Amino acid sequence: MSKISRDFENVGAYANAYTTKEETCYYVRTLSDHLNRVVDTLTDVVIRPMFVHADVEKERTIITEEIKSYEDEAEEYIFDLGERQMFDGHAIGVPIVGTTQSVATITTDDVRSFHDRHYHAGSIVVAISGKVEISEFLRSIERLTSDVLPKRRLAKRATPKELPQSSLIVHRPVQQSHLLWQRRTPGYMHQDRFVLQLLNVVLGDGMSSRLNVRLRESRGLAYSVYSQVQLFSDCGIIAIYAGVDEHKIDRVNAIITTALDEIARDGIRKSELRRAITQLRSGKLMSLESLTSRMTMMGKGVMEEGAPENPYETIAAIERVTLDDIARVAATLCDASTWSTCTIMPSSED
Repeated sequence: MSKISRDFENVGAYANAYTTKEETCYYVRTLSDHLNRVVDTLTDVVIRPMFVHADVEKERTIITEEIKSYEDEAEEYIFDLGERQMFDGHAIGVPIVGTTQSVATITTDDVRSFHDRHYHAGSIVVAISGKVEISEFLRSIERLTSDVLPKRRLAKRATPKELPQSSLIVHRPVQQSHLLWQRRTPGYMHQDRFVLQLLNVVLGDGMSSRLNVRLRESRGLAYSVYSQVQLFSDCGIIAIYAGVDEHKIDRVNAIITTALDEIARDGIRKSELRRAITQLRSGKLMSLESLTSRMTMMGKGVMEEGAPENPYETIAAIERVTLDDIARVAATLCDASTWSTCTIMPSSED
């Protein structure tokens, strides 16, 4: 890997990668003067990797340490616990980084077989943003990927089953209690995805959100409190997180319950919807200032929906959401009795 790093860094390029539950992205930022050289190296990494036993063993150790570091960070760890709780028995419920047990059993042949099965013409999207001559770039990609495996049928997975509401309590050697409330939602292909995102902004995404005002600003019960929406292709989760003193858990849970039930019963105010729309619109427009964000937006659009996302159409769809839309979705999703909870409690023993 050191040679690959040198190839990128010798021309001042920055390379990285990330994996989600449904896709992997390899990307490089470079000056346009060095584009051909960088694309050549990146294509080799993705299409023609060398799986050397010694490298796999070294990576096994690195990933094992990464897993341990996640487990030492309670705020990270509780989301892994929550996904296992919500998707028990399904692949989505497994942590992206794996477990120490699973990582210990992966062989070099397993890695090679996975690459052969998933890296083919039907599953790879190439996206680029910035100063580039498109026709020249396309010719370069055609030349560099001439030996890519032919298109195969994409692997399909079953939609996770809806599990009943549950409560999980885990004891860990931490100083602070960590709370996670969760509820299943539709996925990003559903017509209500923008309604979900706006509802999330009002609930807990931002300093003026209901949860932040009630738990932090008004009562000082939590330093870190927020909500988030995570959407997969066919399902999703809306979640509320709070880090609190263990003696204040009951008060915090009661406030979260009240906040959810109020939205389920009464919906939200016009001023809240207006603020949420402005927040999402601003975030989308400001993301266009980043070439990396543009690249990711185009690639994910093709991967997930078959065409690059048009940010202005997305903004228009967000602005079309009404108070009635929010009320309809909130009436179903914000009944507190349907949410599952996961709690990490301080303990002297693991």
